[in-house]
Amino acid sequence: MWDRAAIAIEIGLVDGDVMIIEVTTPVGMVQIIGKVTRASRVLHVGGVHIDGLRGGALGRAGLNAIARKLLEEADVDQIIVEGGTRTTGKNPGRPPKVFRFPSH
Repeated sequence: MWDRAAIAIEIGLVDGDVMIIEVTTPVGMVQIIGKVTRASRVLHVGGVHIDGLRGGALGRAGLNAIARKLLEEADVDQIIVEGGTRTTGKNPGRPPKVFRFPSH
């Protein structure tokens, strides 16, 4: 998909351990908000909501490219993302599946 150099990440603290991560990609910018914790070499982001691009614009390959960049920026071996309960879109009222990168 994209080279890591084509992705820029800016991280801002909102409140305590809740962060907004702004990711600029070749297809546009997305904002990721969630509660971030780190345990050893694993970055866990819970209650995640994503905004900015239309649904499906990134696809799995785009999400993987962003995850590779985050692995590098955070200097971790794995990222676990647990989405917040959906309010709109596919399956409102339910959280999406857990995303692990790399998946083991």
